Amino acid sequence: MNEVCFFRGRRVFSDGERRSSSLFSLPISVIDPEAVNLFLSLGYVPGEKTLFEGIKCLQLGRESDIWIDKSESSITPICRTDLKRILLESIEKDLDLSKEQVVPLSGGMDSRIVLGLLLEFVDARKIQTYTFGVRGSYDYEIPGKIAKSLGTKHVNFSSVDTHYSVEGLIRAAIASDGNTEVFHPLVLNRVSDYYGSNAVFWSGFAGDLVGGGFEYGSSNDPFIQNYEYDRRRAHYHIDDASLEAFKSVAGYGKKFGEGVAEAEAIFWENHVERYTAHHIFRNDMTVMAPLVSFPFLRQFLTLDPELRQGKQHFNEVFSSLFPSLFSFPTKGYGFRYSQNRNRQPFHVVDFYAKSLLWRLFPSSFSHPNAAYIDMKNAINQRHDVAQCIDLLLTDISSRGIVDPDRISGLIREHRAGRADHTKDLINIASLEIILKAGGV
Repeated sequence: MNEVCFFRGRRVFSDGERRSSSLFSLPISVIDPEAVNLFLSLGYVPGEKTLFEGIKCLQLGRESDIWIDKSESSITPICRTDLKRILLESIEKDLDLSKEQVVPLSGGMDSRIVLGLLLEFVDARKIQTYTFGVRGSYDYEIPGKIAKSLGTKHVNFSSVDTHYSVEGLIRAAIASDGNTEVFHPLVLNRVSDYYGSNAVFWSGFAGDLVGGGFEYGSSNDPFIQNYEYDRRRAHYHIDDASLEAFKSVAGYGKKFGEGVAEAEAIFWENHVERYTAHHIFRNDMTVMAPLVSFPFLRQFLTLDPELRQGKQHFNEVFSSLFPSLFSFPTKGYGFRYSQNRNRQPFHVVDFYAKSLLWRLFPSSFSHPNAAYIDMKNAINQRHDVAQCIDLLLTDISSRGIVDPDRISGLIREHRAGRADHTKDLINIASLEIILKAGGV
């Protein structure tokens, strides 16, 4: 089994009789109430469940596929040239030079690492890079500077130019197999159309987690740790049984054996596979993910936990392997891992100045860490987004799934500026989109 299938990037759905690589190609008729509650509580449905009764997203990976032996755990940092060699071998295995090579480039670490690796095989002028989101944010501006210095063919997909419609959101739901909110991933409709079917997208998927970015919670219960983390993505729920429901349906993290702590293993099998992967691995795009190649995982997950914690070793290794790419600031770190560390104080000032301007004038400035689109303000100020939200909330209110008075209260408080209900409003509206996509 390859890594993309192992992490359910390429998904397999089953209704007990048939299997399909697309959720919506199977006959759908009945909504699963427990799954709906989990979706509204967490922002996605964990484990093998889907929003529809009788249809599962099959968990095909086994511990033997990855095989991590913690008895070989090393307290010594891994040789950086060995890590680079392992990743280059992974890319070479999947590289098809007859295809367009495309790298989604953000302001972070992982996409930059993947670009650096691909440059070992392909001239920069033959690599396509793109970014999308909000002008003025680090995820939007930094990639443009990197692309200009390298000479890649770069495209910016601005959120301002991305039109929101019910039809576009339904398309995003179908392409992502309807398990998460669909407003932010809608821009990938444009990306898919622009590059066409001959493109291969090289993603930094899960690199931060491989490197040691998992955030442990305060609870000793690994399920509660994961539940509390995901509850930050939503608050609305139908009843108070969502924690017990999460425990009953969530994947138990058995793929990794004892390769990582139980809380992190559960996070991989649920949040990463059923939330993150649905955003990145659309069924209308070919996506490669070298940072989760099995040989690389075996190397990094057998490191002493203290070396992985906080991504310190990961960040130091790869910033030193690609110094020219990391001469630019990195979202979340600034110039900390750059040869230009003396510029860090200026970056800190820049961050706080832009943050202040955004708080004072949100319609004119972007938060430097904004991703995709400033949905909080778009719900109030963008006609196309507001129109979609209002229509979808009206439609789902008529279904009897959610409390219409409660929904009216959420949108009223949000638009009056008394509370920020962005996550709940987007999740509720996305649920209606997914039900429409399923013909329910």
